[in-house]
Amino acid sequence: MGRSMLKKSIFSGLIIIVLATAPLHAQDSFFNRFKPDEVNIQYAGSIGFLSAGAGYHFFKKKTTLSFHVGYVPENLGGEMTILAVKFEYKPFAIKIKDKIIIHPINPTFFPSYTLGQNFDFKFEKPQYRRGYYFWSSALRLHLAFGTEVKLLTNKKSKIKALSLYAEANTNDLYMISWFKNRELAAFRDIFKMGYGVKMYF
Repeated sequence: MGRSMLKKSIFSGLIIIVLATAPLHAQDSFFNRFKPDEVNIQYAGSIGFLSAGAGYHFFKKKTTLSFHVGYVPENLGGEMTILAVKFEYKPFAIKIKDKIIIHPINPTFFPSYTLGQNFDFKFEKPQYRRGYYFWSSALRLHLAFGTEVKLLTNKKSKIKALSLYAEANTNDLYMISWFKNRELAAFRDIFKMGYGVKMYF
């Protein structure tokens, strides 16, 4: 099996595991501790062409810690696998009757790491003066703001809610580049959009 096929198999397997195991009622209390509170599928948004994630809620469900694996196919700029950990905060909730909850603005921070031989944590053999390339080609630090519309389901259902969300994010390298060229580039140009669906348990 080639490297390309191996990456695709691993990514497909992770998606299947996340989506297949989340709704199940594990009988063993050990596995129940690791059952996620939510799973999601996302399109774009700086963590892959498609990504899958699982998250856990804290502080009265206002904060979510989630883990994501994203994939970019070869024909969309080069094959890449991206790992990310998101810290999302939901300060506001607008309830519409008993079925819909809108979270208008959700600040989010997440580091992402791109796997592959072409990406490194630091430049090990610089060809230019020391400090010329001060950033990492693999590690990015992102700041994001999201909006989510959540539809509550029947209280007896294993799936408590379904939601659609949009997220605009930028990263450390984009912000530095904009700051150095702010007279030539619009601030909005450094943000990338992502769209996804979530399932809550």
